[in-house]
Amino acid sequence: MATLSYIDEADHGESGYFVRHSISDLVSLLLEPENASEGVRKIGRLVKLLLLSNQIDQAYALFCALHEHQEAILPLSSLSDHGLGMGSQPFAHCWEAYPTYPFPGKAPEKPEGPDATSARRKIQQWHEYRECTRTGWMLEHCNLPEPADPRKWRETDDEPMIAMCARLLAKDKTLGQYPSEQRMREALDAAKKLYAHPQVPITEWKFKWDGNKTVRRHSFLLYRRLVVELAIRLGELETAAEVLSMGLRLDGFNDVDGGQLDRYLVLPGIYDVLPLLAKRGKEGNPFYIETEDADAIVKEVRAAVELRAREGRQWSLAPEKVGWKELLDRLAKGAWAVNRTEYEEQGLTCAEDILHPPATEEEIAEAEAKVGELPPDFKEMVRVANGFHGGWHFLSGGINGLEDIDLADDDVENYMWSLSLDLPGDVYSKVIALSPATECDGFMHFMVSPANWRNPVNGRNFKDGEYPYWQWAAWQCADSVWHSFRDWVAGEVERAEAMVKKGRTMEDE
Repeated sequence: MATLSYIDEADHGESGYFVRHSISDLVSLLLEPENASEGVRKIGRLVKLLLLSNQIDQAYALFCALHEHQEAILPLSSLSDHGLGMGSQPFAHCWEAYPTYPFPGKAPEKPEGPDATSARRKIQQWHEYRECTRTGWMLEHCNLPEPADPRKWRETDDEPMIAMCARLLAKDKTLGQYPSEQRMREALDAAKKLYAHPQVPITEWKFKWDGNKTVRRHSFLLYRRLVVELAIRLGELETAAEVLSMGLRLDGFNDVDGGQLDRYLVLPGIYDVLPLLAKRGKEGNPFYIETEDADAIVKEVRAAVELRAREGRQWSLAPEKVGWKELLDRLAKGAWAVNRTEYEEQGLTCAEDILHPPATEEEIAEAEAKVGELPPDFKEMVRVANGFHGGWHFLSGGINGLEDIDLADDDVENYMWSLSLDLPGDVYSKVIALSPATECDGFMHFMVSPANWRNPVNGRNFKDGEYPYWQWAAWQCADSVWHSFRDWVAGEVERAEAMVKKGRTMEDE
């Protein structure tokens, strides 16, 4: 059976307009992390792609699962940022288009009444429309003022001028008002002329800056969502579907050109267009999800949502599943794959060279005589490898294990301000400082053994057996804090293996 996947834009921080995303990766993003916010966000995004594909039943089923379980999955602090509010766009717009679908759970309160809610949404849509018709934008970006006659588009092939005329014809500054049918129809005709000019897909586009003469993409000169809306308002739904199809095929979800998925899904009348777009399948919409795939995807993702809500985090690198030997071997293998160039400059020849030799029991005893009882997980690690090499900005320089271990100096309070803890003075005196194994732009490593750690009345709390391990550098705006040394190492394993899977190295970062 083929691996389930779907097409979407690249994840944040990466590049690509038409990227294949596997459902197994999405499920892992929901189940593996301590905080599942990013997984929930991406599932919400998948719901919107299902809506765009006119897979309404499947989108509704997945939305209901998220809505039912989000409080069990997300920390309370994340609900306001990542929760799926029923009144948020574009879901609220979908609910207006399909009122027969019942609200999952308790229906949202509408103290202002349905008429007021609808009126407010129409004003929001007008502002979206108005943004697309700004002619001052053309003056700013193309040094093109408004023409005296907006019908000038008929006698020119100059693309910026055609786009300017279309904007001007479609423009109406009166709040909530739209131009006459005649002006909208002529604006649509101008847009058709512009879009009839040849245009390569965004993946083949070679941008070259040339001041005011810079050649722009059609979607940059004239947002496609404006033309889709004009066609809808004029009752030309097939035209709307074709323009939307053209935008998706040529430009994807291009934020620079106003072609975000959310903005397409809040266009008035868009749910009359999506069935026509769906008839074109993947040829008309590269992000289209076939019905059979949609059913299978929703089944698998819903099961993952229910599992996370019922049993909590399913971490494949949990201590009871992966011991230190396997964890460090995977760290070394992944680190060598993504940072090989720098390691070779350090004189290392293979992944095994990254790990330091194990510490002896005598060395462990000497270290504890110097700094006090060490965290159990840290002692387990040094028995396998007494540290590991890092890089300049990789693995925070690595760690020297028991080498140069010491109690932190008197300035330690300045190295833990972002912990937001008001600690007793005796705890400050027991902070352990670890040295990096490689020159690393000033990274410093600290931890407090669980034998000495006490949760404060205010601030971050740690479960039994957990303790703060953190890193500090003078140039960072905040410290990075983990709930144990092993938590940090496991996170670096996940990061390295994810980079390997995507074919990336530190040279790409």
